[in-house]
Amino acid sequence: MPVSNSNMRNPDSFVMNEDTVNIAVADFLEFNGFICDPPLSGRQPGIDVKARKNGVSVFVESKGSQKNGAISDDEVFNHGQIVNHLARQIHTLMKYASQYGESSNLFVLANPDIQRIRNEFERVKPMVDKMQFVCFWVQKDKSVLVEGPKSNEDLLSTVELY
Repeated sequence: MPVSNSNMRNPDSFVMNEDTVNIAVADFLEFNGFICDPPLSGRQPGIDVKARKNGVSVFVESKGSQKNGAISDDEVFNHGQIVNHLARQIHTLMKYASQYGESSNLFVLANPDIQRIRNEFERVKPMVDKMQFVCFWVQKDKSVLVEGPKSNEDLLSTVELY
């Protein structure tokens, strides 16, 4: 069940839903020269953001810190929901990697850069790195911080994301 951000012991520094994450990521990729399909919104099924540049395809699975259409800006996902969403992101990217697993493709988890999501991500980061997944951390100003395993540095440099 969602919780009130302002009532949490350590409130999130900002609140962002999945649609906003998708738009920020698509804008970031287009700014960096990628051709982007329109990002998904609402509960549309499929790849949240898909883009390509120089023979590299990017498949993004996004989550937010609150649901799309939340009644209040103060309503955010609780800890259990954050953990569940991260697990679902990784599972979805594993499916995409199985289906589209060419070595020139990037598989990306995109999330708002809030401490609660970062904390949970850090618990599984070694395995995420082994799977060669990249992270896009969307900032409050909707800029994007790119982090990935050393094994992806050359590919990220090729498409000018590093």
